[in-house]
Amino acid sequence: MLTEAFLARIRLSGTKIDMKHLPLLLRHVAAYIPFENLDIIEGASEVLSEEGTAKKILQQQRGGLCYEINPLLATVLTENDFHVQLISAVIYDALHEEFSKTGYTHTLILLEEHGEQYIVDAGFGNNIPLMAVPLDGRTVSSTNGDYRIEGNDLYMKRRYRDEQFVLAYRFDTQPITKSQLRTSQQIIENSEDSVFNKRPLLTKCTEDGTVTLAGNDLTIMKNGHKTLRTLTDTEKEAAKKQYFYQ
Repeated sequence: MLTEAFLARIRLSGTKIDMKHLPLLLRHVAAYIPFENLDIIEGASEVLSEEGTAKKILQQQRGGLCYEINPLLATVLTENDFHVQLISAVIYDALHEEFSKTGYTHTLILLEEHGEQYIVDAGFGNNIPLMAVPLDGRTVSSTNGDYRIEGNDLYMKRRYRDEQFVLAYRFDTQPITKSQLRTSQQIIENSEDSVFNKRPLLTKCTEDGTVTLAGNDLTIMKNGHKTLRTLTDTEKEAAKKQYFYQ
């Protein structure tokens, strides 16, 4: 059972995991488990496994990418009687107006509760919806923005960043296997089209914005106000502990 260790990791020990508390759970995941690619950049990645992911995130107090964070969360939700399955999506690049050439490599969760289906995604960088998003088209609002689903497309209007809804990704509701999950890992780690094997990235949501460390650039968004600093290597290591590995 991973539930107890998971709740301790996100500072929610003793909290009941149910639909009522799911938004709280997702907010704490976003705040305490950073989205990071450091293992890829440092050449320290291991073959994906439930045991390895749990050790990295729960014991070593690290973060991870979508194929690590969401499968771990799915396991915890399953332990608490949720009906979930892992599915995949292809990210939309709004800047270039095209879908990622890496294809359906984004891993997320399809949750079913009382006959209704929802997308749950804790592994989408600092763009993550901090609530379960229903597949019936309803818009949900959280502290970081508004989200809705049209067909198999997730749209987002991030607070202080988007003036209107923009396409985030297109998902496939067919469940993926562990083999497919490892294939996604390999593509994200090795493809020249992957954005996650180019430079170090750490990012997470905060109560009032986001914080991102990309290379040596530290960007803090707070209530719509952006500050950017280029850090020395010593300052960068201190920032990792201050903002991400608490």
